[in-house]
Amino acid sequence: MSETTEIDAGSAALTALGDALAQAGAASLTGQRERMAEGLLRASLKQWEDPQIRPRLLEGLFAALTSEAGAAQMRDFMSSQSSQIFTQLGKALGVSQAMDINQAAELLEVPALNINAAQAQVWGLVVLRYIVELEPVASATPDDIVDVFAPTIQRYLVG
Repeated sequence: MSETTEIDAGSAALTALGDALAQAGAASLTGQRERMAEGLLRASLKQWEDPQIRPRLLEGLFAALTSEAGAAQMRDFMSSQSSQIFTQLGKALGVSQAMDINQAAELLEVPALNINAAQAQVWGLVVLRYIVELEPVASATPDDIVDVFAPTIQRYLVG
């Protein structure tokens, strides 16, 4: 598969993942903020566990690791005003302008670095579970994953 095809396939999958995360984040901010990490992690796992979506997400991740264009796309996805996550989060919360990682951090009242730390936890989990297939994380149930990872992610997101 060509680099452009991998990036395009990954882009569509990242958009779906971003939409799911934005909806979970918005629900947490307007509802039970103390369960924010759980909602975000469950939304992420739902996408990664889907056998139709996972290969496309993996293509996007591989492109990010092997090409500058793929890395730029991943950076945009995870932090910029063009980020599907923050754009959709802003829409879900009724914010009229595009948001970036810094504005999301202000909304959460945490340093932007905390959002990166939460992202690192999730992407580390993705690598261990879906690429390396390291046991026992590879065969753990989504509920077990949430029980173990959510408290750390929650600490990053709510301070």
